[in-house]
Amino acid sequence: MLLKKTQNNTILKRHPRKVVGIDVSTKLLDIAKTRFPDVEFQKMEMTDLRFPDNSFNLIYSSLTFHYAKDWDILLSGIYRVLKENGELFFSTHHPVYWGSKGSTGNKYTNARGIVVTEHTAILPADIEITYYNHINEDAIREAVEHAGFKIIKSFAPSVIDIPVGELPKKDIVAYQKIKIKNEKMPLFFIIKAMKK
Repeated sequence: MLLKKTQNNTILKRHPRKVVGIDVSTKLLDIAKTRFPDVEFQKMEMTDLRFPDNSFNLIYSSLTFHYAKDWDILLSGIYRVLKENGELFFSTHHPVYWGSKGSTGNKYTNARGIVVTEHTAILPADIEITYYNHINEDAIREAVEHAGFKIIKSFAPSVIDIPVGELPKKDIVAYQKIKIKNEKMPLFFIIKAMKK
């Protein structure tokens, strides 16, 4: 998890005692360390959290969970390191939109028999990514609840309305395209859950 350097960084504005960010990329961690010198960063897989039980009050993840092929492993690790009544807040690919993209034809079945499909996509700068897609929103919610979490809220967000005059000219067309695309089919899915 890397924090974005913005004026409105909600996590840091709460003045927590400690913030820990993880990523598997040394290069991204080095960038993050220069932007957020007061945050502790560790190189770590999100499916292999090396923190003691009951370590955190909040775990936040933006658009990373879909890189894990077994959410039972991912979510059980998160559940373990959260304190009682701790919150999990994450966004992920919306399964309907992203499920229609670049399937490799491969599938992964976990120990419970939950099947996800493997997909690829090309990001800016020609970076190829592999991600794993659940069949629908219910499958995502089921994985979260199976791990022991109580879902507080789940939804597919809409793109916020920004008056065209407030956007740099170079971004107007891209903004309008993404807004129309998201209105036709949501791009992302968000869940807020609590450790019971």
